[in-house]
This record gives sequence, C-alpha cells and structure tokens, in this order.
Amino acid sequence: MQQSLTQFLGHLVYETTAGQIGQRAIERAKVSLVHNFAVALAGRNREQVAWRIAEASYASPAGATLLHNGTRVTTEGAAFANGALFHARSQDDTHPDSTSHPGSPVMAAALAVAEEQGASGRAFLESVILGYEVLCRVGRDFDQQVTGRGYRAAALFGGFGAAAAAARLMKLDAEQTGHALGLVTHLSGGLSQVWHEGSAEFPLQLGFAARNGIVAARAAAAGATAAIYALDGPRGFFNAYAGTTEPAKEAVADYGHWQIEEVTVKPYPACAILQGPLQLLCRMIEDERLSASEVESLVLELNPYEARYTGIDNAGPFVSATATKMSAQFCLGNALASGRLALADLERLADPAVLAQAAKIKLVENPDVPERICRITIRTARGREVARSLGEAVGRPSPAEIHAFAIGLAGEVGASADEMNHLVAQIASVDEAPDMYALITAATGMARAKP
Repeated sequence: MQQSLTQFLGHLVYETTAGQIGQRAIERAKVSLVHNFAVALAGRNREQVAWRIAEASYASPAGATLLHNGTRVTTEGAAFANGALFHARSQDDTHPDSTSHPGSPVMAAALAVAEEQGASGRAFLESVILGYEVLCRVGRDFDQQVTGRGYRAAALFGGFGAAAAAARLMKLDAEQTGHALGLVTHLSGGLSQVWHEGSAEFPLQLGFAARNGIVAARAAAAGATAAIYALDGPRGFFNAYAGTTEPAKEAVADYGHWQIEEVTVKPYPACAILQGPLQLLCRMIEDERLSASEVESLVLELNPYEARYTGIDNAGPFVSATATKMSAQFCLGNALASGRLALADLERLADPAVLAQAAKIKLVENPDVPERICRITIRTARGREVARSLGEAVGRPSPAEIHAFAIGLAGEVGASADEMNHLVAQIASVDEAPDMYALITAATGMARAKP
C-alpha cells in the first residue's frame, strides 16, 4: 500500500530531530515570532470578540494565557483567542505558495500547548517550525483551486499546522500524528465571502483553526483514528475542497530547506498581495518626488491569480476596513494621498482625498508578472510616464530589521521601547528558555494602547 500524505507528514513531525533543523530555519522562525507578536499586541484594541468568548466559554480548567490581557483559560480557548489576535490586523506572516498565514494558527496552538505542557522554549520553537512545514506542504499544491471554489486557503489549511505543532509538543508518535492530521480534515473550513462582503469574521477563522488543531491532536492521543487517505483519497480532502484527485506532488517534494524559510512578513496592514505594490509605489513617490496632484493615472499589473483574488479589484464604494485592506485601489490610493498605509488609514472609507486618488488606479492582469511581483506605470498630468517593476518579493527582513519594526510599533502597543526590547530579547533566546513563562510575561506585561 502506498504511503498516504498523512502518514508521510506524521513521520516527518515525529522523526525530525533537533539537529536536523538548521540555523536558517531557526532564524526565520524568530523573525516571524517577533513580527507576529508585535502586530498581535498592536491589534488588541481591534480584537474584542475572541478573548471575551474565551473568558466566558473556556474559563476552566486554566491551561494557557490570553495575550489580550494575561487571563488564563483553557488551552483550546487560549489558542482560539490568540490565533484570532495574531490575525486581527491582517499583518501576520504569509506563505505565498500556499496562500496562507501559518503564524496565527501554528504559533497560537504551539504557545498554548507548550504552556500547558511546561515545554521548553526549544521544544516550542521546533513545534512551530514543524507546524509551518505541515501547513505549507498541505496547502501548496492546490491553494489556487480551493480559492477558485470560494474557500479561504489560510483558514482551510490552518488546522493542519496547529495539529502538527500540538502533536509534537504532546509527544504523539508518527501514527498518532498522522491520525491527528486526518482528523483535521473534518474540522477544516473557511470561506472567502468575508472578502467579498468586507465582513469582520476573518480573525476568527484562524482562531478556529488553532483550536481545532489541538482538538484533533487530543483526539488522536486518546485513541481516535482517521482514514489513512483522508487528504489524498478519491473522496478525501483535496477532492472535496479543490475538486481534484491529482497527486499532491509539492507536498512531498524535497526542497532542501524548511518551509518557514519561504515565509514573508508584512510591512503594511493590508492583504499580502498588496505588500509589493505598496512598497514599490511608496519608493516611486519618494524617488520621483511625485505629489498626488501630479498623478493623472496609475496602472497596477498583477499576476492573474492575484488580480482575481476576491476583494483585490475593488474600486468602491467601501463598506469597512476589511474591504479597504483588500482593495488595490484604496490601499494604493492612500499611498498616493499620504505616502504611506497605516492601520488607521483603512478607516478613511469616505475620505475625499483618498477616494480621489483611488479613482485614478486601474488593475490589469498580466500573466508575465510572477506572483508577489508587480509592475506600476504612472502617467502624470504633464504627460510624463514612470514605470517600475518589483525585483523580488518583499517581507524577508533580517533580525535587526524586524527588531526595528517591532520598536516602531511600540506606540501602537502602548509599550515603551524598553518593554519591546525585552520582548524581542525573550524571543531571540527562546530556544534557551526552560519554559514559556518569561516570553508570555513579557508579552502580557505591556500596557494596552488606548483605542
């Protein structure tokens, strides 16, 4: 019998030793941890639902801590609420080839289970890297197919990474871990209608994924089993959600590196697809010394998959900050108007200055433009044309650069630079920590910024 994908991934999670995880993967994991913790803490005023649910419905037995306020609730409740919080600003990290945000479900599940288990910082870090590995491998073959059918890839695949991280920390064997991943197929979901309507439930999608991954791992630990070919069988996950029985070749490929090394982080609080266009446009404005009044029109060329992604080509009217952060017209219009895109700018739904610039922007599909790359052509009122292409995908900062990014968010967190430096230091040395106490205390000890 041919090895199934859940069996392959179960063995990968169980059999990987600490010595097999290279320094590059560890460095990228710490970069994502600093980034995701900073944007989560800066998003506490935007996420008011999940932590209330956790306190009301998951109060005991206390197993893990809410990053919102330091309250301890059940492990599943903490994973749910923290997963939503990591995603509240839509600025958590991204794995482009699976159209997913692995950090929110994986880190939330790993943090909660590591605290419950009293696991070391090194065990936590390994579980995060392996959670990313599983999520990204499951998602990278058919992300475009599931997206085309109306599912949200980040929500659909999130539980697999959370289950893998939880299974590693719970010390499940290879067979049990495979069953945990099979069980997640029954707990996966999430629709892209959220982007179509601009509704507000998108953080909860990744909170559900974090919680459900732990539930699946617990079930496997208790003896529950799942169909061996739950992912890749003729009536399995890929056929159901992607409409295909083709083999998942990328899921089992030998990359020579860990999936976490492919992950990018977001400089701007907007859709991952728009990170490159925003950075390129801001550079063009600065280099060419362009004012908004000089710009007559702007053409943004994107890969067809990205140009057609739900919510990207939205010229308005704009109904919510959920809609604006997805809209190429609104986000780039803000950049033209202000030379930036800050979180508060997403609320400028009816600002005439922004809308006037958004109206100048046209989105064009270009199959010759790779994903996460873009081309922008600006025509000025005097007939001058300025065109530039992005050379490479943005969002792979060095440890020093991500440290500076976190310090830059201290004001939005409501923290001092010293407090943020302390948090960054705890993450930098997390693999030497005996448990998660110091990191969690550093995060929850920061004051909360006023709305």
